[in-house]
Amino acid sequence: MKEGDIWSGTLDDDHTWQADVNRVGSYRGVLTVTRIADNEEILHEDVVLDYGAIFGPDIADVQMWTVMVIEAIDHYNAQQKAEGEST
Repeated sequence: MKEGDIWSGTLDDDHTWQADVNRVGSYRGVLTVTRIADNEEILHEDVVLDYGAIFGPDIADVQMWTVMVIEAIDHYNAQQKAEGEST
């Protein structure tokens, strides 16, 4: 985890992805999803931190972030596939 992160994870599909939530305020964070191979960021989204994540992230927050990460990667992969088929 990077400094300021309150949650971090990796996901492997055709690529390896890094997901992080970095605190930017008492009850606010920024969720990013980055492809590790070339450092391409495909998601940068403000998120709410339930209870201020004083003792770490709330399980409901983690579940929501996980869904957001998977949806962003699925959308990216579908977009890449469509672009490859149209050329």
